[in-house]
Amino acid sequence: MTRSNLKIIDAATLCETSPSKVSKLVRKLGFENFKEYKLYFSGKSFDITSKQKSSEIERLIAFLTNYDPKMVDEFLNVFMKFNRIIIFGLGPSFISADYFAYKLNTLTDKKVFATQHEDYVGHLADEHTLLIVFSVTGAFSSFKHLFTSAKEKKSQIMLILEENKNTRDFEVDYIFRLSKFPQNDELLAFEKTRTIFFIFIEEVIARLREKLNEKE
Repeated sequence: MTRSNLKIIDAATLCETSPSKVSKLVRKLGFENFKEYKLYFSGKSFDITSKQKSSEIERLIAFLTNYDPKMVDEFLNVFMKFNRIIIFGLGPSFISADYFAYKLNTLTDKKVFATQHEDYVGHLADEHTLLIVFSVTGAFSSFKHLFTSAKEKKSQIMLILEENKNTRDFEVDYIFRLSKFPQNDELLAFEKTRTIFFIFIEEVIARLREKLNEKE
């Protein structure tokens, strides 16, 4: 069967396996993603070894070239209003959240927690809490129950997205879209990098340290 528009999810279904296993296989074969794999086996000319620079590096260069430092101050203006912070993320985004919480706890006397469990958020949240949610696109998982639970406790919610996606359906108090340069749509949510999250985190920590030193 020949299907030039075959998507990775469809390929996984046909092979009775998961999209993640298909993705891992094509990477082991030397391809950057499933799209390149299809291009190569379609008979079109394609040289795996010809690439000098990955598309991700090019994307990060574009992000840094257009970086707006005002975003960090805007984040801190909100952050400083709260005594309790809960940082939520799923999968690799939780690793970003956990790292951010660790960094913030070393600098401030605020109570900062990181979690990937919605029930934990419901247990900790109160009217003095800011819930920060890290998500590359906001589309991997529904945050409806999480947001409803936080709102019932009268907490405020901040959504930090890497990509500039449509967020009209999110009932949150603050939204930060870190980059206007999206990652490859062929990548699944867990495959997408969190590099820009970490750049943002380090910039926040550096600016926060400056602010604290100015007070002393």
